[in-house]
Amino acid sequence: MSKSEELKVLRAEIEEKVEHPWFFPQEGRVNGFLGTDPIFLVGERPATGKSLNSSGKFLYRLLEKYNAYNIHITDVIKSSGKVRDPYPSDISFHKSIFEREIEIISPTLMIALGQTVYNLLLFSFANSGIEIKRIWHFSYTRYGKDKEFRFENQLRESLKITDKKS
Repeated sequence: MSKSEELKVLRAEIEEKVEHPWFFPQEGRVNGFLGTDPIFLVGERPATGKSLNSSGKFLYRLLEKYNAYNIHITDVIKSSGKVRDPYPSDISFHKSIFEREIEIISPTLMIALGQTVYNLLLFSFANSGIEIKRIWHFSYTRYGKDKEFRFENQLRESLKITDKKS
């Protein structure tokens, strides 16, 4: 079974077992949750929205711009909720799902969206050989063009993309 097929099976299992699941969608060339490149872009948990908001669309435009449209975009917690809501009582299920994503993709780089996720990933994957970096959560880009510029620079640096100037 291909990585993409395995992720589709995993997504179906999550949809069956998790109340209010949400996945980063396929949109344009960006594959979202179904991305299979060995790079994870990791958030804490899905927001309560049903689709990408303007900040999410900005993220997707950047991923397309930098040809990073096949990275795996996911959240540690799979059920929707508000920032700082308590985690689900069965956190072990969410942990096992995230571990399965890692088994399927075998990431070499995890980019944490925010400090909370960064701390969690550092603790969980110390000495694993997976490089872990931190950038702002893309939702900060809604606070102005300067935030968009800084987020884009953070993402580009995390993806090791350099501007080639002649």
